[in-house]
Amino acid sequence: MEPVEYLRSIARRWLAVILLGVLGAGAGFAYATSLPLLYRATSSVFVSSPRGETTSELVQGFTFTEKLVQSYAQLATMPAVLQPVIDQLELDTTPTALASRVSASTPLNTVIIEVTVVDRSAEQSAAIANAITRSLATTGQELAPQGPAGSPSVTLETVSTAQPPARPFSPNTPLIVVTGLLLGLGLGVAYAVLRDMLDARVRDEKDLERVTDAPLLGKVGQKGRKDPTGVAMRVMPRSPLAEAYRRIRANLEFIDVDHRPRTIVVTSAVTKDGKSTTSVNLALALAERSSRVLLIDADLRRPSIADICGVDGDVGLTTVLVGAISPDEAIVPCGDSLSVLSAGALPPNPGQLLGSDAMRSLLGMLSERFDYIVIDSPPLLSATDTLGLAHLADGAIVVARYRTTRRAQLKDTIESLENVNARVLGIVLNFVKERTTPSYYGTESVPDATAPAATATKAGESGRAPATPLGATGRRAAQASEKTTAG
Repeated sequence: MEPVEYLRSIARRWLAVILLGVLGAGAGFAYATSLPLLYRATSSVFVSSPRGETTSELVQGFTFTEKLVQSYAQLATMPAVLQPVIDQLELDTTPTALASRVSASTPLNTVIIEVTVVDRSAEQSAAIANAITRSLATTGQELAPQGPAGSPSVTLETVSTAQPPARPFSPNTPLIVVTGLLLGLGLGVAYAVLRDMLDARVRDEKDLERVTDAPLLGKVGQKGRKDPTGVAMRVMPRSPLAEAYRRIRANLEFIDVDHRPRTIVVTSAVTKDGKSTTSVNLALALAERSSRVLLIDADLRRPSIADICGVDGDVGLTTVLVGAISPDEAIVPCGDSLSVLSAGALPPNPGQLLGSDAMRSLLGMLSERFDYIVIDSPPLLSATDTLGLAHLADGAIVVARYRTTRRAQLKDTIESLENVNARVLGIVLNFVKERTTPSYYGTESVPDATAPAATATKAGESGRAPATPLGATGRRAAQASEKTTAG
């Protein structure tokens, strides 16, 4: 993943990142409130040598004291000093336990000992610190060597008494909350990035490039809740959705200028990727350029073209292949420039039927009569019926569903087509969730230029797009289109 892709991953899941950050801050606050309040008090002792009448003796005394001060600092945490403090203040503890709450230090190049005590009570922390300095002064003088006249060679005097602290030093609630917030945000960012790194679903061109060299013919969005029912190329001819199918048509024209694909198989990896809807809309987009376009329903397992287009599906492709009727009798008009050959009766052996010589002969005959033939075929990973059909056609378009089709599924589909020497024309990424803007040159209420004049006039009077069906049974077509949109 590139740096910009990391940012996009975080932006797509910003709510989860913020939520984890808030949870982290809340956990930090809960942890901080569970900790006991601790107070810290400090008192100081000055260590000196009282003897010395000359400058040389004073220097020697200071050097002697400086060497002893570290030992006295260690003495402050020993039972010899702490036990008298426990007895004096009547503390319910032991010298070892009290020593864990006491620390003594000497600032650099000084003879001062700073005694610090940590306790849950502000008053008691100060009282213990002052008691330790007094006990340290007494014990230190007793342990110091005697002078010439029997006086102690070292004296310890309290120079700073501890005062009860005004506020506790621990827990540091703001620091803990900020730390929890940062940890939560870090987990959120890691979750967002790792999910995209481990997500094997197809989202954009980068994912397609990891699978195949086939071009992306176009991205198709999805209808909104307020959009009219039916085929987008008819009910919303000026919408971004319809323009997406026109862009696919234009890209097909530029794939091979000298040998443009005229017989096109539309398939997908699995069901509900929208291949049937793509087939119908692509056929309508091609019909805007040519008056001889044929749409064939070759999905002999779950046919849906007849319901979408509102035509009779009792006779169709299978009826023609078995020789029961002629193609002219099975092909029905659907609009001004589009013809439809439905699936017909479902056979027990659809794969053999689609790969038969009869199918080859039929496609050869139909290619002489029509400029473009769009064939809706079964999902390739669910059935192998498409392989023989794709080999007979000029190429295949693979429809993948945005954030649903997995890269492995798409890769297996394309490899299966290539193994039978079928030409993969490109990929259509369907149901893409992208923010779209209204068309600059019109709105969805503009009638279809290919619709009859009476329909356009009626649409202009009402101010809405024509809702005419593709065939005679319009109401059934509109309902079936919604049911089979994922088809």
